[in-house]
Amino acid sequence: MDPQVTKMNELFETRRPALLSLPEDILLRPRISRERAARLTGILRREFEPLLPLLPSELSASRASERAADFAALEPNQLVFYAADLAVETPWTSDQKARRSELVAKVRSHDETLFGWAKPAFRAHKEASAILADIQRGRGIRDDADDTLRLVSLFRSHWAAVNGKTPITQAELETAEAEATELLQILDGGDDPPKGSPRDLRRRAYTAWHRSYAEIFHLGRYLSRHDPAALQRFPAIAPERNESDADDEANAPAPPAG
Repeated sequence: MDPQVTKMNELFETRRPALLSLPEDILLRPRISRERAARLTGILRREFEPLLPLLPSELSASRASERAADFAALEPNQLVFYAADLAVETPWTSDQKARRSELVAKVRSHDETLFGWAKPAFRAHKEASAILADIQRGRGIRDDADDTLRLVSLFRSHWAAVNGKTPITQAELETAEAEATELLQILDGGDDPPKGSPRDLRRRAYTAWHRSYAEIFHLGRYLSRHDPAALQRFPAIAPERNESDADDEANAPAPPAG
């Protein structure tokens, strides 16, 4: 077995009790792929490490210690999330994995097409424009599926006003809805997985990683507040639609060999 995979699995088993102790009400559903989490973690660690000497002068002693611990936890938490996400996919057949990849590409296309036509179609509609602004904020495999379903609902709610004004048809809405729903079912397997199940542990591992990343992300931007490049140096977890790497997940690199 690959040494990196062995390390991830060992960390995963070591952290399992701590993951299971996380309160249910703070658990987050993973919004990005494990590959993007790995990329973001590498960037954040690289950019924040030179700032570590500033912590004692910028923060109280207790806060400086807490943030140093968050920084130290970044990579282990990312590896645990990677391992937990792989564990969910282990039982999948080759056909299921192929179907997932196919749906990721199709749903992204639905999302981009519907969003592209919705912006001009609903420009003068205040409520619809607010929904579109909310949809625009994030990108990721799950966000694409969620957003596609919201866009389908938006078109259907205002069908009389937009019918014939865009190339979108009812048949296309039905296909987009079916494929986005299928993708979410493959990714999540239900909203409330049993505690300790692979899907539940994945949520817990993602939550632990997300919390440590968010602390260092916000602190990094604060400590670099006078640097015009701070926004680029410290990338947010959910990328904006105009970020160049937002399309990477559809063609994410293959996981390490097991």
